[in-house]
Amino acid sequence: MVIMRGIVPFAWAALLGLPLVSDQPAIRTTTHLVVVNVVVKDKHGKPVADLKREDFALLDNGRAQSIAMFSLDDSRQSAGVAPALAPRTFTNRPPLGAAHATAFLFDELNTKLADQQTAKQELVRYLRRLPAGERVAVFVLGDSLKLVSDFVNAAALRPSQEAAVSDAAPVSSNSLTGDSTTSAQWDPLLASAEKAYTDYAETVRALRTAAALETIAAHLQGIPGRKTLIWISSGFPIQLGLHALDTSAAQSNASGGGRAPRAGRSGDARGGGRNAGAHGGGGRTGAGLSSTPSSTSPSSVPGTGTSFEDDVARAIRALNEADVAVYPVDARGLVTEAPFQADRASNGKRGRPPRTGGPPVNYNYETLEGLAQETGGRAFHHINDLHDAIEEAANDAHVSYSLAFYPPSEGLDDSYHRLAVSVDRQNVNVRYRPGYEATRQPAVAPSLADAIANPIALAGIGFTAHLDPVAGGYKMSVTIDPRNITLEPKDGKWTGSLQFLVVVGKTEQLTTVPLNFTDALYHQIQEQGLVLGARVKTPPGTTGFSVGFRDMPSGAVGTLHVPIATP
Repeated sequence: MVIMRGIVPFAWAALLGLPLVSDQPAIRTTTHLVVVNVVVKDKHGKPVADLKREDFALLDNGRAQSIAMFSLDDSRQSAGVAPALAPRTFTNRPPLGAAHATAFLFDELNTKLADQQTAKQELVRYLRRLPAGERVAVFVLGDSLKLVSDFVNAAALRPSQEAAVSDAAPVSSNSLTGDSTTSAQWDPLLASAEKAYTDYAETVRALRTAAALETIAAHLQGIPGRKTLIWISSGFPIQLGLHALDTSAAQSNASGGGRAPRAGRSGDARGGGRNAGAHGGGGRTGAGLSSTPSSTSPSSVPGTGTSFEDDVARAIRALNEADVAVYPVDARGLVTEAPFQADRASNGKRGRPPRTGGPPVNYNYETLEGLAQETGGRAFHHINDLHDAIEEAANDAHVSYSLAFYPPSEGLDDSYHRLAVSVDRQNVNVRYRPGYEATRQPAVAPSLADAIANPIALAGIGFTAHLDPVAGGYKMSVTIDPRNITLEPKDGKWTGSLQFLVVVGKTEQLTTVPLNFTDALYHQIQEQGLVLGARVKTPPGTTGFSVGFRDMPSGAVGTLHVPIATP
């Protein structure tokens, strides 16, 4: 049971890991903010770190936008040691102590057993060589998504990271159970099974992978600046049985009006003078993510017509809104199969008709390539040194720029908008995500009950919880990051609404907290955070409980599992 103590705004030293950034709005209003992260390299591939706001030009669907906020993120500069949390204090946004955050996703679900061991060894070798102060997060995707470490100090917890990654039970690329005995038999079974069963297994893989990417995006959302997700995988099928599309239909879809065509390149520009996105700024879901035109029914195309484009598109949108760039690293290393060669791409190249001959399209490759392009990252294929590829991916965006603008309210038309970024500098390469969904609703907005059931914390709302033991349970003070609260001016007050859910065992307590602040209190909360007090009853034997918040106007969600010591 949870007893609310009301809203108590006050300065609290436990606001660790939730620094307020002066160049960002302290409390969110209904005005929509679009953040575009840009990586700029010179002709030698070295980062360019001396650009100013006035050196950039930003277009939204061809219309110039005023850059309202600008920052340079340079993780090469030491940011000092992140402060430790006080005893009995927990947060869903671990402090990094550095400007750049790198997360690894080791994908057992979509990587054949024969390729997993070498890939694990190379990842462990990279983790072993990390500097003592480096902080990384490690996820493993098998039958479910597991968070191995959450931006902990590499030196302090390196052994557990290595053990968790290297000793994890191998999961077959087609396994539905994760059981090692079943997995050993599953691959040959699928190879000889009916195609319907194979499609079912691949469907499960694709849906679980897309859901895992959304969860990772929601977990990384609260960390400021650009985040790098290095995805070690062999890919997953974006489409099942969908081979060459009708050329005329694809060309008609590409030239039609309305939503942008679902093919294109990332924002990648080269040249002199004002370096415009001559080759970029387009694309809906990147190379390899082309799908059947809306006017073509699935039954009229070759094969089953089963596509996961919408699932991948949701994952891409979630990653972009969380400012996460994806860097797929092919776990197979060097491959020479014809379907993976650059000239064997299917229908993902903008302005090029789909291929009708030659080897069948391998959508694993094209999905990874498209995810990288659509999030502003890079894909690493045909590599003979996985360790070097991992290291290059991790170092790619140590220097980046964040550009933010406010699109007009009438521009939030629930359609895909193309972005174009140019730089007033000679001979540089500019990389950024090519577009965004112009909608008021967040990409990841699960129900609070579903979100709190996820074993991985979501950080759409960042908060810190501090516990003080009392008779029968704990007195809990929760400090919420005010940047994640939506407040609107109404009748001289600032109003909003939060849902607050606490789960202790099988007991759930859901409370709606109305927010109604005077102007003075509004500014005080901006500086000190919003503090809620509650009393949580914990029956004997309770080892922990879960806390979640949902901002009602925006749908943003934050969750946290709070462990408690047993007597």
